Amino acid sequence: MDARVNPDKTGKGKRQMYRVMIVDDEPLILAGIASLLDWNEYGCEISGKAANGQQALKLMEEQKPDIVITDIKMPGMDGIGFMKAVKERGWDDVIFILLTNLEEFSLARQALSLGAVEYLVKMELTEEKLADSLRLAMERREMKRKAEAAVTAVTVSREDAVREHIERLLADGRTSSVGSGADDRGRNGDGCSEEAQEEENDSYLRRPVLAIISFNYGYEGFFSDFTREDQKKVISFAENIIGQMVKGYFDHSCLVRRELNSLVLVMSTDGIEDYREQIRSLGEKIISVVKDYFEVSVSVAVSSRKESLGEFGSLLYEAMSATNHYFYHSLDPVVFYSEECETSARHTGSFHIGFLKKDLSQAVALNDSGRLEEILDQVASLLREHNPSRQQAVNACANLYFFLSSFFEDEEEPDFPYEVNIMEKLGRLGTLGQIIQWINWFKEAVSRILERRRDTRVDKIAEMVREYVMEHYKERITLGQAAEALNISQGYLSTAFKKQSGESFTNYVSAIKIEKAKELIASHQYMMYEVSDLLGFDTPFYFSKVFKKVTGMSPKEYEAQCLKEKKL
Repeated sequence: MDARVNPDKTGKGKRQMYRVMIVDDEPLILAGIASLLDWNEYGCEISGKAANGQQALKLMEEQKPDIVITDIKMPGMDGIGFMKAVKERGWDDVIFILLTNLEEFSLARQALSLGAVEYLVKMELTEEKLADSLRLAMERREMKRKAEAAVTAVTVSREDAVREHIERLLADGRTSSVGSGADDRGRNGDGCSEEAQEEENDSYLRRPVLAIISFNYGYEGFFSDFTREDQKKVISFAENIIGQMVKGYFDHSCLVRRELNSLVLVMSTDGIEDYREQIRSLGEKIISVVKDYFEVSVSVAVSSRKESLGEFGSLLYEAMSATNHYFYHSLDPVVFYSEECETSARHTGSFHIGFLKKDLSQAVALNDSGRLEEILDQVASLLREHNPSRQQAVNACANLYFFLSSFFEDEEEPDFPYEVNIMEKLGRLGTLGQIIQWINWFKEAVSRILERRRDTRVDKIAEMVREYVMEHYKERITLGQAAEALNISQGYLSTAFKKQSGESFTNYVSAIKIEKAKELIASHQYMMYEVSDLLGFDTPFYFSKVFKKVTGMSPKEYEAQCLKEKKL
């Protein structure tokens, strides 16, 4: 427990202030001891008072005293039981001074064996005796503090060395640190041989287990204002929180940031038989805390236990295999390596969707939202069936995105979900399920655009067809010619025109030609074969056939009708 620091009355600087707790079931004794000294002059302050051991234990968790002056005989929990309870909780840095009566010397000796520095007989207690005991307690506390600081410094130094070692292994992709950071004599920067350093690393992380903690930022935040800087802040804060949490489960561990999406945790499980249960408990706590603090989901993929850190390559491979297993199945977010993970680790050699691009192009050209949805559903099915790696799946989605966006850039389609950092955002998707969820979202977004374009474009296409026919009615007009001239597929032109006009393209062309034929016949300036030729019919016979189909009479009959009406 850390001593407090308060200003020195002399004004020469600051000095340590020790927190003192007094425990006794007699109120007069409590009050008497508290008023016996000017505690501040001795560099102390009364942090709390308690009537028995049970009450004192509760206060200690909050007040963290450095020195405890306690009676031996108290109701509920006496001083001996209280000291034992403190030791059981691992609070070995607390210094005890015992208060006793004349007949309690045997208990006092027991208390001294538990680590008390002094015992004081209540009836003989004076300011000088209390002050002497207090000085002795402070000296003992200072000795413990220095010893703790030395141990902490050694531990931190070893932690740093192990962390640097693991960082090199992750960066180099090697399972040994030989030749990494060593001089020509095979010694590292601290003058230690590589072999000696590896032995220290192995002794620090005995029987290691490696876990990859992956941050799955997910689809729900895909198009939010969540930036790369936000991602850095999340991983930094989470790293600090998780680092503290791990210390409550494993005496020796090392936490290293691998990238913005993951942390690598190596734990020593030596002497821990139920290490899997401990890791599961830790993993579930990490998942809960990160979700509560940052609203980010996390998965923890765990290797099997190895004998030494020299098997780092196997540790990392197994944890990555477990990560892949979660990527595909997304069931339990705490995944332990097993043979089933081996299947997930075997990816397809390559994964391509290029063969679908022709169909996609046609669907966009025709504004066929139904066909587009079928193709993107096929992409999702291929991802499920072919077991691509995470990077292959991300690349396929990015390829799909860039290909489809190219159809809308020239038209400056405002509703298309343009994204500058599409690769970065796709890279945040931590599971295959999230990637497929993104495909479904993208499918719906593009489908809505095509539906709107189809509905608004039909009228425009029908008008374009009418203008084309009126300009070219004297020629032989076919559906293929019109589609090519208007840069529209024959099928879409035929469907769009019929939807808007209610008649087929061929019937419309025939109707326009026959209307023009009727005008020419009524002028009585042309022979029938000349009318046929002027309007682009192949033969007079075919002209006559079409004329009768449209009007119900032959061209000759129509001419006779016009002459009769003229005489009248």
